[in-house]
Amino acid sequence: MGNPFSRQKPLWVGLALGALMLIGSGPRAGAAELRGVAVVPDQEKRSTIQEVDGYAYLSENMTLSQTREAAIVSAKRQAVEMARTYIQSKTKVENFELTEDTIEGESRGAVTVLEQKDLGVEENTRYHVWIKAEVEYGLTPPQQASKSTGGGTNVSASAEMMDPDGPLTVKVWTPKKQYKEGDSIEIYLKGNRDFYARIVDITSGGEIVQLLPNGFRKEVRFEGGKTYKIPDAEDKFDLKVTPPFGEDQIVVYASEVPLGDVTMENLGHGLSSFKGTRGALAMKTRGISVTAAKPGKPASAEFYEGAWTLTTGK
Repeated sequence: MGNPFSRQKPLWVGLALGALMLIGSGPRAGAAELRGVAVVPDQEKRSTIQEVDGYAYLSENMTLSQTREAAIVSAKRQAVEMARTYIQSKTKVENFELTEDTIEGESRGAVTVLEQKDLGVEENTRYHVWIKAEVEYGLTPPQQASKSTGGGTNVSASAEMMDPDGPLTVKVWTPKKQYKEGDSIEIYLKGNRDFYARIVDITSGGEIVQLLPNGFRKEVRFEGGKTYKIPDAEDKFDLKVTPPFGEDQIVVYASEVPLGDVTMENLGHGLSSFKGTRGALAMKTRGISVTAAKPGKPASAEFYEGAWTLTTGK
C-alpha cells in the first residue's frame, strides 16, 4: 500500500464524516471462501511453544558453566520431543520434520529460547534451568493428484491444511497481488480452527501498523472456518493505495492461546503502530502463557506466522 498511513496523504482521508462503506469493492463471499482454501502464503512459519525444565548432574569433569550449558541442551532436547508428541497428538499430520541436529548448534535455529530462568544447583547434585522454547517444524503435504488453480495452487493440498484436525493454519490474503494508486484494498482472514491473532501491515517504508485488533474491533479471538474482512463495516478506516509505492506484507501471528502483550502507539481512527522491528514484534507476540491440557501433562501451544505480499504502483 506504499505508505498509506502517511500523515501527508493519510489512509483515512475523508473519514471524518464517518465509516467509509466499501460496498461492491471486494469479491463475492463465495469467491473469498474459495480463495481462503486455495491461497498459498508467501511466507509461513509453524512452531510449538513449550515450557521445559532441564537438568544436568554435577561432575568433576565439567565446570559449573559447562553443567549449566548441558542443562540447557537437555531442556532443548526435551522441547523437541514434546513438540513431536504434541503435533502427533493434536493433528492428523504425519509428514512433518523437526530439525533435531540443530539443538546443539546455531546453523538453522530450529529451537529458539524465548525465556530462560537459571534455578542453580539443587541438592548439591544437579543444575536446574527452566526455558520457554519455540520449536519450528515443517510439513510435507501428501503427494496426490489434485486440481490446480490458475496460479498453480494445489487445491487439494491447501484444503487439507484447512482441515480442523490439521495443524493450526491461518490464511491471510487479498483478491489481487498488484494494486495501483487510488485502488481500495480488502484483506481476508481465515483459520482452520479457533485461534487468537494479531494482523499487521508492514509497509514499503518499514512502518508496522496493526489492523486487527483495532480501536473499533477489539476482537482477538476468531472462529475457525469463518472468513473475516479488513476493513469491515465496524472499522473507521479505508485501505487505499498512495505513494510511496513498493511492497507491503500483511502478516498474521496466531496461536491457540492468547498472544503476548505488545505496546502500540495510537495513530487515530482506531489504528496503532509498533515502534520497533518486525523481529521484536514477533518475539513479544510469542510471549504467550502456555498451560497443560491436563494435570501432569507438558505445557505446550501451537503458533503460526504467515505473510502475504502485495505490490503497489502507478
